[in-house]
Amino acid sequence: MKPAVLVAALFALPAVAAEPPRAALRGFSAPRAAEELHLERRLFALPQPAECGELLRAITSTPHLAGTEGGRRVADLVAREFASAGLEVETPRYDVLLSYPKTAKLEIAGEPAVRLARSEEPIPGDPDTHAAAAGIPWNAYAPSANLEAEVVYVNHGSAADYDALAKRGIDVRGRIVLARYFGGYRGGKSLEGEMRGVAAILVYSDPIDDGWYQGEVYPAGPWGPLSHVQRGANVYDFLVPGDPLTPGWASTAGARRIAESESTILPKIPMMPLSARDAAEILRRLQGPPAPPGWQGVATGDTYRLGPGPVRVRLSIENTRERREIRNVIGVLRGTDEPARTILLSNHHDAWVYGAVDPSSGTATMISLARALGALAREGRRPRRTIVFASWDAEEYTLTGSTEWGEEHEKELRENAVVCINVDASVSGSGFSASASPTLFTAIREAASSVADPGAPGRTIADTWKENATRRNIRSYATGDAPGEDLPVAILGSGSDYTVFFNRLGIASMDLTFDGPYGVYHSLYDDYGWMSRVGDPGFRYHAAMARLAGVLALRFANAEVFPFEPSRYGREIARYAEDLSRSPTGAPVRGDLEALGRAAESWSRETERAERVIAGRLGRMPPAGPRPPDFRRENAWLLSLERAVSDDAGLPGRPWFRHLVYAPLPSYAAETLPAIREAGEAGDTAAARTQIRRLTEKLTRATAEAAAIR
Repeated sequence: MKPAVLVAALFALPAVAAEPPRAALRGFSAPRAAEELHLERRLFALPQPAECGELLRAITSTPHLAGTEGGRRVADLVAREFASAGLEVETPRYDVLLSYPKTAKLEIAGEPAVRLARSEEPIPGDPDTHAAAAGIPWNAYAPSANLEAEVVYVNHGSAADYDALAKRGIDVRGRIVLARYFGGYRGGKSLEGEMRGVAAILVYSDPIDDGWYQGEVYPAGPWGPLSHVQRGANVYDFLVPGDPLTPGWASTAGARRIAESESTILPKIPMMPLSARDAAEILRRLQGPPAPPGWQGVATGDTYRLGPGPVRVRLSIENTRERREIRNVIGVLRGTDEPARTILLSNHHDAWVYGAVDPSSGTATMISLARALGALAREGRRPRRTIVFASWDAEEYTLTGSTEWGEEHEKELRENAVVCINVDASVSGSGFSASASPTLFTAIREAASSVADPGAPGRTIADTWKENATRRNIRSYATGDAPGEDLPVAILGSGSDYTVFFNRLGIASMDLTFDGPYGVYHSLYDDYGWMSRVGDPGFRYHAAMARLAGVLALRFANAEVFPFEPSRYGREIARYAEDLSRSPTGAPVRGDLEALGRAAESWSRETERAERVIAGRLGRMPPAGPRPPDFRRENAWLLSLERAVSDDAGLPGRPWFRHLVYAPLPSYAAETLPAIREAGEAGDTAAARTQIRRLTEKLTRATAEAAAIR
């Protein structure tokens, strides 16, 4: 269905939520709060569903893989839109190592008629699914190979799965393993297989996870057809993200580059993604003992068996690794009062194929919001601080565009960046989900209480979020927040462009999405047809995300005091320390962890007192007349909160990651107190105590800095 033929009623503007209560907004004096609420009501009228649908159709009209002509087309489209909205536009470029497929072949050895690695089947009525260019199933950076071996089924391919096989006497060394997607990131599966000595790894999407077992498949519903293939990068960016040849520094012109053989993040074993249809051909031929109940899927209709063999497969992959140019698009809406301070709106524009959900829904949302804020600026309603729209390239490879830009601009970002508002996959349904630094939990909840839910007349996003609080995104790499929250905000793992800002530079970050059943992740079927039929018919939630991200950006840009909630952080850290102390990993250092928890609670008490001091000063602001920006000291302190729990020396074994409270696991899931936890898991009690002392000293200093707010 084309936007031009959609009736206007389909795109009718949803009812805007009633004006929020007149209570002062966090970080605003009463006069400024009234101004802000008036501005937000004007913002709500600007992003339109029809506009978002037209933008999504334009973005997804061709595949747009990073480093290709399609990728350049979308980057140029975004740049034109930003310029048309009145933003100052830059297109920083980087020369980075990318990867592309030439051939991908797989067949059952001895049965030449059974050729696998087949292309996805076209969908009648969806012309985009007939694209031959997207037919190769491949994983970026996987090395080329030509080999034949027996197959072993390894469930999700986790460390625990391999340990279970070893206990059964099943040897995976030199064999090709077949693993289900989900239950961890594909790069983590590859690294585990590499450490276990496997010859190659095949990954597939089982219908029990994201296909017919979950519900109707596309085009009747949102789940993946049997032939869908999840593409993706096979790279260990949980060690170091960004260009594999410039680990820790920007890949600018003339930059030093290491050899591929020196990179710690490039895989050494081949990997190929399969559809459930192709995986079933292998699973039917496997013998050996039955797989345990938790390992069973539904690709064949029969009991899965572990192998090894007797089925053998012949795998032939030819992938390139080559340096190509990528292009970020940066649009700047300059602030009036504090232009150096920046609020970062983040999304990427590259996709494995069309990427209607991931990331094109977020790209359409970002352009819609750029148009809206540009229109407000032309009306004389420019923000007090600068808002930067950042559309990254090559996120799908190693979070590359954002990482290289963050590394290049580290100094100014650490000094002046206030917050990163990341909207990657903006919409795959109607259920709101958020992940964030603890200082941002309340800001997100308050903004969600101010924006209408377009699918629930008269109700806000927060209202419906509360009702769906237990629902979790099947793609989520986040870890839940404290139990019992009505509006649960998860903590940040990795897997999107906030990583360099949060985990390396110490900038408070959030990731927002409208979630829903989504079984076509990274496949040919993640296209405009899927979105317009089942993901967001009418594109109402695209427009709602533009409004929500816009409210958050404007509140951080305009508040007299940044609307962080500093007192939550220490309580969260104390909870992590208590949980760890009760585990076998933390038991040897339980007393040290208890002391860490007390230091964290002290930080919370002192920041809570500082919050009251600041709130009192805001309450005494005069109702009229000049209001000079006299909260610079308080704002500088608030910006220091995330840096306070970061350390330039980084984490042992992966120093690129500097955050001492959060880091991604090889699964991309969030790990709390990573340096402490990893030392404990290695059985190094002395190292665990050293890492506890390191964070405790940080918290003690942060408590003293909070006490200075009088």
